[in-house]
Amino acid sequence: MQRTSACRPSAPAAEMGAFAIIPAAPVLLDDIDGSEPVRMVELRTAIRETLRTQTDWALPIDTLPPVAGLGGWGIDRGVDTRTGRLLCGSEWVETVEALTEEERTVAEAADAAVIVAILHARAADVEIGPIGSSENLLLPIDLSGAATDDAPLAPIDGAAEFDIAVIEALTSGIAIGSERLLELCDQAESLAANLRVLAAGIRHVVDQGARLSTLQPVVDEPVHEVHSLCGTGLWA
Repeated sequence: MQRTSACRPSAPAAEMGAFAIIPAAPVLLDDIDGSEPVRMVELRTAIRETLRTQTDWALPIDTLPPVAGLGGWGIDRGVDTRTGRLLCGSEWVETVEALTEEERTVAEAADAAVIVAILHARAADVEIGPIGSSENLLLPIDLSGAATDDAPLAPIDGAAEFDIAVIEALTSGIAIGSERLLELCDQAESLAANLRVLAAGIRHVVDQGARLSTLQPVVDEPVHEVHSLCGTGLWA
């Protein structure tokens, strides 16, 4: 199901594509939290329905990792992006063990947000590939895990204000201010957020001489004290 190489050139500025922002938190994937409340299921459904607004998406990366899975979180489950198969238990372990050294290096270098996006896309039954495989951009983000006293990480001064600034930059006005958003992306790591894929997507759009409309949110709320944002927009 997944595409592993570019099928056509990136969309020119005159052509309009969609973009989607989805939460990159692993906890919103299937079967992570056995005691999750009904609201978590509803949020996961909203993410999948957002992905189904298009039949295919491109991540702003040069190539997909050969496998994308949850091994880093101690869960033997993932997707073989070369075949689109979901692998669990021993099948997953055997597939990972059979990777070449080069393939393993690429897989281990994959951003966590990319892995989560691939797993959501597979569950939503939509195609996902690297940049150039679709005019529709998928931009997974993980806002600060240190914005409140009860967040997963120890509070960091300014993290809550940072999250607010990112959300305002994405959802206010007619079009997203790329320069301002990239400035915020540069601050993300120091505030326990992951906006690396978002930054790559913004730079790709800017390189095309294009701009993004503001995001139309379908989810905008905390999940385990981490702000989660999901929605769609257009770029041209």
